[in-house]
Amino acid sequence: MRSMTAAIALLMITILAGSACAYTYAEWQYGNVIPPLDGRALALGGAGIASADGVRGMWLNPALLGKTERVEVIGSAYFVGAEEAREAPLHDSFDGIIAYNTYALNMNLYDHYIGAVSYKTPVEASWAPTVAIGYAPRLDMNYGYHVQYRDPDFQTEPDDKILADYYADGKGSVGAFTVALGQEVTDDVYLGIGIDFLRGSWDAETRWVFPQGSDGEDEREAASFDGVSGTQFTIGALSQQLHRWDIGAVFRSSFTLKGDYALSSSGSDDVSQGRFEYKYPWSFGLGCQYHPRNLIRTTVSFDLEYTRWSGLKDNLAGDPDFENTTTYRLGVEHGFFDSSFARFGFSYKPAYFDQSTSRAAFSMGLGMDVFGARADISGEIGVREYSLGGTERLRETTSVAMASLYYAF
Repeated sequence: MRSMTAAIALLMITILAGSACAYTYAEWQYGNVIPPLDGRALALGGAGIASADGVRGMWLNPALLGKTERVEVIGSAYFVGAEEAREAPLHDSFDGIIAYNTYALNMNLYDHYIGAVSYKTPVEASWAPTVAIGYAPRLDMNYGYHVQYRDPDFQTEPDDKILADYYADGKGSVGAFTVALGQEVTDDVYLGIGIDFLRGSWDAETRWVFPQGSDGEDEREAASFDGVSGTQFTIGALSQQLHRWDIGAVFRSSFTLKGDYALSSSGSDDVSQGRFEYKYPWSFGLGCQYHPRNLIRTTVSFDLEYTRWSGLKDNLAGDPDFENTTTYRLGVEHGFFDSSFARFGFSYKPAYFDQSTSRAAFSMGLGMDVFGARADISGEIGVREYSLGGTERLRETTSVAMASLYYAF
């Protein structure tokens, strides 16, 4: 068993070492949604609405808090990155596409941290609820892009003639301070509610930089969003009354982010200021866990989550024409007799800006005992490709690595 665990660990390290690399271009304006997972759920493809017990399930489904044993603490380090490749076609003499040429390649890495604690009164009364508080990043506004334009008809050694450099940069995020309750309302039936207090700020900037001696003038446009706040509610339920199945459901309310914005440009001394409101969509998820209850300590988790992206509202740029999405997540967990676990997962997420494209992601992870605590490490890699207009295309390779430490006492 230990040799099998070691082999899986080696395979994980190989994947993570090869994929660690701006967040994604298409979600830059409204933020890349960061799923508040722990290392176990990430390894299961993000599934956990019916299977992440106690404080581990605080954000996935607050009803899972009802299964807390006294005090539980969890902390996670979350590393996410994307490799962005922009490509233009190469044509033959008949105007057919023979290959794609990569004219821009950017790689960046970002880190986030998650923590929560839950407490259940040590009394026999069934009315005693579990109380939990925690923090998790919710929207990541970071982005980094650079492309250098060169004169194809003018070559010098050792370098080509540079016409201009273009930069796009984003920095900031929105995080959630969460208070949640979970309660067993009858035998093996749980309900829960969570309130997220959202706070954050971010900046976005684009620049054209021309070399010395060029006829072009440097240009810069910048936007800042400060004092951003909002509130979201989550309601969850869990039933374990079936023989081999656990069933969970969760509803996440829509929420509105409000704050101050300021727009500036290098071509003007004026600064445009005002208030902005982004109304984000509600979502509804269902999850199940199958456990055979025999000597094979294997469970299967499956979630699906519908998000009504067509309801997103933007008072600055106008309401976008987004499409509703349904995300699918599947995970398998096998427990060994040395209290270690191997996990594998898959997720499929259509893009809300264009459902003709989607991100398929594969994940894996390990769980083990470390000095009385539970340690989980996991990694995920996903790929998405779509058109930038015309024949140009963008290919995104998004990678995630996470480590979690969980302790109950």
